[in-house]
Amino acid sequence: MENQSIPYYDNLPDFLKAVKSIDTTNRCFGIFPFEQFGGPGETIPPFRSSTYVAALVTEGSGTIHLDGVPYQVQPGTLYFLRPWTVRALHKQDQWHGYVLMFTAEYVTKRSVLSDPMREYPFYRKGAQPLIHITPEETAELQNQFELVATESAHPTRAKADRLELTYHLLQALLIKSRHIYRQTLTAIEYSQPVSLVERFQSLLQTYYLPTAHQETTVLLTVHEAADRLRIHPHYLSDILKKYTGKTALQHIRERTAMEAQNLLRNTELTVAEIGYQLHFEDPSNFTKFFKSMTGLTPRSYREQQYALAA
Repeated sequence: MENQSIPYYDNLPDFLKAVKSIDTTNRCFGIFPFEQFGGPGETIPPFRSSTYVAALVTEGSGTIHLDGVPYQVQPGTLYFLRPWTVRALHKQDQWHGYVLMFTAEYVTKRSVLSDPMREYPFYRKGAQPLIHITPEETAELQNQFELVATESAHPTRAKADRLELTYHLLQALLIKSRHIYRQTLTAIEYSQPVSLVERFQSLLQTYYLPTAHQETTVLLTVHEAADRLRIHPHYLSDILKKYTGKTALQHIRERTAMEAQNLLRNTELTVAEIGYQLHFEDPSNFTKFFKSMTGLTPRSYREQQYALAA
């Protein structure tokens, strides 16, 4: 195992081969029906990938976790992911629709813009990643996804021509999605407290994402979060408690426990090393914290995961 908290895949073929045994030689673009990614009860554990994603669920329900935040999936769910977003999903029943993946290079080499992805608000940092759309909008976008899928697999067209045509169909899809995305978010009247909850959740997510200059996990405190959001810590916790049922500290503790579980599952770090990485000064304090959150000691949790994988 590699010493990193969550598996990551820096090219599309490696990701598809590891997650669903799908063979592809195209390193920059792929579109797949959701049926290829498992049936009812299917669970894909957290991972990161270097690709952008656009996905439409036309039928089915479940949950997708994006950077640790759960979102409910239902018919008419449209979602977009930036590269390296931590993603995991669980299907309650069969999902139908499409998931489309592409690299930044695939777009930039064909665009006249210096930063073409900034044209799409759903790909900007901190953007709302998932929306629920109307049946009419779902049907319109389903047709567009199907056009992309058909052209990308055209049996007689040259590969270079397929990629070029697919690029333009992708742009049409993203432009149509942008219009629907803006309309949907404008129709939702976010109050200041609800906006505060979303900003806190976004802040909490980014604190657990390593950067190029930082390899270890950085933990967020209630006071630091309040300072970043320019509000009093008590007000932050009161609003979170009212709208989510949990205080700021509870959210932070749950996110810390999730990162600890990822480290125990996906690395060979010792329990003490994981505790230090998560900024526990004493390994025994880390063990007490982990057991209070999960009901198991870190060692027991790791052994349980090994047994399940055997």
